[in-house]
Amino acid sequence: MGPPAPRTYRAIYLQNAYVQLLVLPELGGRILRWTDLTTGRQLAYANPVIKPTRWGIRGWWLATGGIEWAFPSEEHGLNEYRPWQFERLADGVRVWDTDDRTGLMVEVTLRLDSEHNYVTVLPRITNPTGEARPFQFWANAMLALGDGNAPSPGLVFVLPDDAVTVHSTGDGNLPGPGGTMAWPVHNGRDFSRYAEWRHYLGVFANPAPAGFVAAYDVASDQGVVRTFPHPVARGVKLFCLGALDPGLWTDDGSRYFELWGGLTATFWEYATLQPGGTISWSERWYPVSGVGGLTWANEHAAIRLTPAGDRAEVALVTTKAQAATVVLRRGGAEVQRWQAIIAPGQPFRAEGGPAAGGGEWGVQLWAGDTLVAQMGP
Repeated sequence: MGPPAPRTYRAIYLQNAYVQLLVLPELGGRILRWTDLTTGRQLAYANPVIKPTRWGIRGWWLATGGIEWAFPSEEHGLNEYRPWQFERLADGVRVWDTDDRTGLMVEVTLRLDSEHNYVTVLPRITNPTGEARPFQFWANAMLALGDGNAPSPGLVFVLPDDAVTVHSTGDGNLPGPGGTMAWPVHNGRDFSRYAEWRHYLGVFANPAPAGFVAAYDVASDQGVVRTFPHPVARGVKLFCLGALDPGLWTDDGSRYFELWGGLTATFWEYATLQPGGTISWSERWYPVSGVGGLTWANEHAAIRLTPAGDRAEVALVTTKAQAATVVLRRGGAEVQRWQAIIAPGQPFRAEGGPAAGGGEWGVQLWAGDTLVAQMGP
């Protein structure tokens, strides 16, 4: 083996008015670049080098950036470095590989329609062998979101859960692997704030009780949302590098965090596929900007609701352009409503109230007579 040298890879671009994806079939079928065209911001961490690290169950792993498909084992899997086969589709691309060890076939179809800013991710695992096979599947998004190809101290995580399970950590004040932490505040520390992750730490949802997870960098006013069928795809993991030396994974000092979505709840749990069996599901990932943070999301919209006494601020952005009605509620009663044109990169923001009486605040989003999003009562 010689010194590092440039290498050319075949790239497949998917693009509409809102986002652009660059897929590399020859490097694990990964999404290497994910750009929010409404802001011009690169969402995925862009490592300038392909550099083996000491992590992963092989003893090495390529921290290339983007979104990788980890299969058929825990951690980063065993196939992220391999060339995958691919097929161009009218609205996307399908990538697939057959694992040498298990004989299982893994495929991921990526679809990007003309109306929405989300990419639909469709994993599918098939067992063509004559024996039952254990496996795991995870999508690992290595993200930056902030300026300078790195997260900023303004990054926050939105995980609708009250506890998480520690996978690994270098923080001696936290529970060890398998231990439980309260979420988001544990022993007075708010781990929804990236700035609180002082040492490397990975945590699993315990398990994911809702169908979304998000990260939002308030400093850059840019975030991402993953929506998923949580009764099927139960895994959510967050990982931050803390004070680890960037030289372990790159040559330019850049940093990233990881947002994972998996079929199983943790790396300690394997699914089993019977001979001839298949499992598949659909999830959606999309960028969010211009709302100053978020508190709730589904595949149609991301919402930030900030109460302040008898008034509340509402910020909302949709995954497609539409004429909509936004309704602010408190205690199940309507406080105020607005008509608006909302689109990716064109959020709605307003302050409503005052609201007589008390009770929990809520927001509804209507498209004509159809309720497409509701947070709270």
